[in-house]
Amino acid sequence: MTIPSDLFQPEPHIDLRTVRARTLLVTLTGFVDAGQTQSLIDQHLIDTYPHHLLGRFDLDQLIDYRGQRPVMIFDADRIAEYQQPGIELHHLVDESSVPFLLLKGVEPDLQWERLVASITWVLEQTSVERVVIGGAIPMPVPHTRPVVITKHASDPALIPGNTPMFGRMAIGASFPSVLEFRLGEAGYEVIGLTAHVPHYLAQTEFPDAAIALVNAFSQATGHTIRTTELAIRAGITRAAISNEVAESEEATGLVHALEEQFDNFQERQTSSPRLAATHEDLPTGDDIAAEAEAFLRDLGEEPRPED
Repeated sequence: MTIPSDLFQPEPHIDLRTVRARTLLVTLTGFVDAGQTQSLIDQHLIDTYPHHLLGRFDLDQLIDYRGQRPVMIFDADRIAEYQQPGIELHHLVDESSVPFLLLKGVEPDLQWERLVASITWVLEQTSVERVVIGGAIPMPVPHTRPVVITKHASDPALIPGNTPMFGRMAIGASFPSVLEFRLGEAGYEVIGLTAHVPHYLAQTEFPDAAIALVNAFSQATGHTIRTTELAIRAGITRAAISNEVAESEEATGLVHALEEQFDNFQERQTSSPRLAATHEDLPTGDDIAAEAEAFLRDLGEEPRPED
């Protein structure tokens, strides 16, 4: 196999063959970063633990800039900032001084298979054995209940005691899901963790989902990651959401309906662990969109127009 190592550009002083870390955490965004969950995790890990950049992937070969336009800041009479996207590989050390790798950044538009091959080549240069891919999706769940994590893996033995929420279904692919599948084919231990974020908060910061994902990552790998800073941020966010909900009858009704639906589903899951969600359990896409738009208006935020 021809390795497209030209996609990966290591830092000048880095020799990947000397890097030792048994775990890779992937937080590349998929079609959505619900609740800004992956961004929160990236920021928390980089701000909290010793780390250094190992290298970057060549985004000019991977991104359709017109398809997902990067953000620029225009200030009065000048362009003040260009928020250049990236896909970066970092080396970190956890609370117990155990190293791990972090692959963070945006989802690529192009050359998915070549990027998978390049990431596989990077892993072959190191001692990584287990890959954990974390993400978040909007779901019809209330912010007043514990965050649910959907778990999936290349081998069910990697997620003992898991109770699947969904049955067999066709879904649209994202690069993280393709990476999970290909690395599993290549013989790596791969675990996918997906946090369920209240759909009405999908475009806002929801630190509870980040905490749930970090804890699930720790459980799956044995890495010790503290979440004190995220917990403080989550408490402030929950208080703000609760205040906004209390001021709106429409928002209060939405949350109460979701609480009842969530509790009923959890009760059925407990009594029949193999029971998956029925069609009646889940609102339609139009229902979710209408509820989300109404809730965001109550928060003083207009939903972003479609491109």
